[in-house]
Amino acid sequence: MASDFENTNVFSLSMLHRVIDHIEENLFDELTPTSIASHFFISESTLSSLFKVVCEMTIMEYIRNRRLTMAAEELTTSNTPIIEMAYKYGYETPEAFTKAFSRFHGFPPSFIRRGFPVSKSFAPMEIAVTIQGGWNTGNLTKSNDTGQEQTQNTAYNTPINNIGGNHMEPTNTTYQIDIGTMQYKHEWSILHSLAGSLVQNQIPFKVDGKTMIFAHGLEFPLDKICLTFKWKDEEIVKSFFRYPDAAKQTTDEFKYFDINYQGIKVRCMFYGNCPGDDTDEFLYKNTDMVQIDHLVVPVQSLEFYYNNAEKDTEYYKMVEKWLGKHERL
Repeated sequence: MASDFENTNVFSLSMLHRVIDHIEENLFDELTPTSIASHFFISESTLSSLFKVVCEMTIMEYIRNRRLTMAAEELTTSNTPIIEMAYKYGYETPEAFTKAFSRFHGFPPSFIRRGFPVSKSFAPMEIAVTIQGGWNTGNLTKSNDTGQEQTQNTAYNTPINNIGGNHMEPTNTTYQIDIGTMQYKHEWSILHSLAGSLVQNQIPFKVDGKTMIFAHGLEFPLDKICLTFKWKDEEIVKSFFRYPDAAKQTTDEFKYFDINYQGIKVRCMFYGNCPGDDTDEFLYKNTDMVQIDHLVVPVQSLEFYYNNAEKDTEYYKMVEKWLGKHERL
């Protein structure tokens, strides 16, 4: 079979994206770093090193995560014997498959047949290259005297009474986003993938920061995804993202960490640390429910941003125009 990269010695991020596509297309075949590198006529060490740096896992870890995710999906929809599934998903014995499955999902394959819900999945990765710089379009943060980014965390306890989502239908209070009709489909797919994984893992969150504007359908080049979590869920969130360090605490009521997810920076923010602030009610104050394809995602309300953000910025005017058009001011 001819290589996709024949006659080239350059191995770029776009090529790595095609390597991931190759893995997805041949997930049930015998895949190893050696066979994949041979297919693309590149060295195994080059492939393995770049994959680990960009994806933050080895090639075999990626393959194992994808196979065990698909195995759980098949268990919920078929009566395929465990022994057949073991061979299909690359394990020499049913015992080896059961052990790997239990380590990944927290319980053996037979439990799914008994009705246990699948709560952990690993979606296909996508590689995105973001070019930053150029004209400054403003943001929801401001700099201190040292030039360091300083997140504004004011007014998170300020209630905005009786504010819900946009009434698309008389009985529906969610915005509805069809990714297929949006301009920035890649960014929407990453946001959808991340939100879906958090929902599946039952981790309470809310889309926040400048991302809240994007998530309501007011599109612009998205440089990062901002999410808010419960203060007490720091360890759970760090485990989900495989973040090894403690979150950076800037005040008694705010801490955060940054992580890469499918090629885009994700800022994980934690507000609260006060009695009563660690509840779902506190987390979801001033929140709209946005339906992205078939997934319902909690998003900080545009009214909250309008009432608390700096005036006369590009994004403020964008929100002001949108709210005025939809008579929500």
